[in-house]
Amino acid sequence: MKTSVDCLACFMDQALRVARISSTDETVHLEVARAIAALLPQMEMSLTPPENSVAVYATIARLTGCADPYLAIKKTSNDQALAILPELIREVEESEVPLIAALRLAIAGNIIDYGAMRSFDVGSALAQARTIPLAIDASRQLFELACRLPGKSRVLFLADNCGEIVYDLLVIRCLVDLGLDVTVAVKEGPIINDALLADAQACGLDRYARIITNGTACPGSPLASCSPEFLHAFRQADLILSKGQGNFETLSEAVYESDADIFFLLTIKCPVVGAHLACLTGKSVDEFPGHGEMVLYYPERSAGSSWRSVV
Repeated sequence: MKTSVDCLACFMDQALRVARISSTDETVHLEVARAIAALLPQMEMSLTPPENSVAVYATIARLTGCADPYLAIKKTSNDQALAILPELIREVEESEVPLIAALRLAIAGNIIDYGAMRSFDVGSALAQARTIPLAIDASRQLFELACRLPGKSRVLFLADNCGEIVYDLLVIRCLVDLGLDVTVAVKEGPIINDALLADAQACGLDRYARIITNGTACPGSPLASCSPEFLHAFRQADLILSKGQGNFETLSEAVYESDADIFFLLTIKCPVVGAHLACLTGKSVDEFPGHGEMVLYYPERSAGSSWRSVV
């Protein structure tokens, strides 16, 4: 997915929000605004938005002296999700198809996004996931494929944000119960509220899966920038679950880089992302306005290693 001109205004909006989190000094806020305004014309529009955001956040960190402005917020998000995890585990275990129930709750958790969102209601998103159909729903295909995989098949789960990773744990537990070998990839360095290795460990993901990083401080997984360890896991996986907008933006047109089936789990919080998904699926852009539509999208591989969208 290429960067849109609409992304430029979003970068400026994010920059000011982060500057104000990082510093109370209005002089610093102005300095950040001017620096990002100078950076925008230099952006390579053929790159994905997450790739272009790396320079934005690096500039903010340099000018404010704060490398991880969302550190406290990330811990709060994790703690809040962990507080309700036991009741969600019971809910999933008592459901008719635990993996499908877990997938819906995990997708709802993708609403926790301080890059794309100014505010959000996690409780409302979880409630909607229980009652409202997904805008695209390939959960049955994912369930059936996971059940067909031989024991110890390799699943790569691309994690996204803090708090959200606790809801991801519901899915990871189900995959492990199916006898699958799960690896979770988080980010290497701080970027917005994305989960890092320490977050995954603090939330207990390492009790069920091997945790690696993708080698970047990018809010996505651009393969050209990822570490050899991540690329090996990506290309050797039997099944890939890609979580969140950033991973979708960077990988939606790179599915051929792995022989694995790739499923994208996300909440759409941006009309540019919605329009891109509409283009990929042949649906109307009106179906994905970017107001919290929940999606489980599967670009299914067909004969000859081409891909077709299953919606």
